[in-house]
Order: sequence, then structure tokens, then C-alpha cells
Amino acid sequence: MNMKATLNTVLAIFILIAAGCTTPVAIDPQTGEQQTAKFQAGYFYAPLDADIGTVFRTAIRELDEMGYYRTGELHKEKYITIYARKVGDEKITVKSYYPSKNSDLAEAGKSALRIRVGKFGNLAESQMIYARIRDAL
Repeated sequence: MNMKATLNTVLAIFILIAAGCTTPVAIDPQTGEQQTAKFQAGYFYAPLDADIGTVFRTAIRELDEMGYYRTGELHKEKYITIYARKVGDEKITVKSYYPSKNSDLAEAGKSALRIRVGKFGNLAESQMIYARIRDAL
């Protein structure tokens, strides 16, 4: 019984540490702009200078060109989420949303993008998806 409680405590601490870690990511090193994205708890967050409708249309086109299989969409007033799958049946979600006013992404652009690849996130592939969408805008 005591071993189970210890294991649960260690697991809870690990989850809190992993969920709280944020990695800043440079998103445009070629132009020298100071824009940065963040990778937190498996999600890639980055600003975009476009409204969510434009980002949505660009994202579905780019996901199709990258060979992902789109499985669905969820349209809400303040966000649009695209669901897709890649080879190996890994789930991909791309969410275009308006960040809250107190968010660090709110000042950087008109909207923001949240990308997750797989169960635990994949920073490299998320950056690749983001770069394709940003360049297409």
C-alpha cells in the first residue's frame, strides 16, 4: 500500500514538471526577427499575422500537400481545429485561435496556431507544419 502511494506521488511530480516546462523556439532565424514560439506539454504555440479563417484555409491546403489525411474539423466562434492523421496512424491537431489579451502570443499577431503531433508532441514536425503554413500565408 505504501509503495503504491510513493509511486503515485513520484508520477504526479513528474507530470507537473513535464507539463510546466516551456521551451522557447525561434521561428524565423533567416530574417532575424525576434519572434518566438513555445513548445509546452507537447503543444507547439506560435503567432500568425492573419485571421483564423485565412489560417484555416491555408492550413488545410498545406496539410493536404504534406500528405496528411484530414479526418475532421471543428468550427467555433473563436477557434477552428483541424484533425488529421499521418502514416503510422499518428493523430495531428492544428488549431487556429485568437489568443486572450493577457497571452504572450496576443501582441505578436492577429491569431495564433497550436499544433500537436502524436500523443506526446513532436517539436520538429510541429515546426515543419508551422513553417509551411506561415510561408504559404
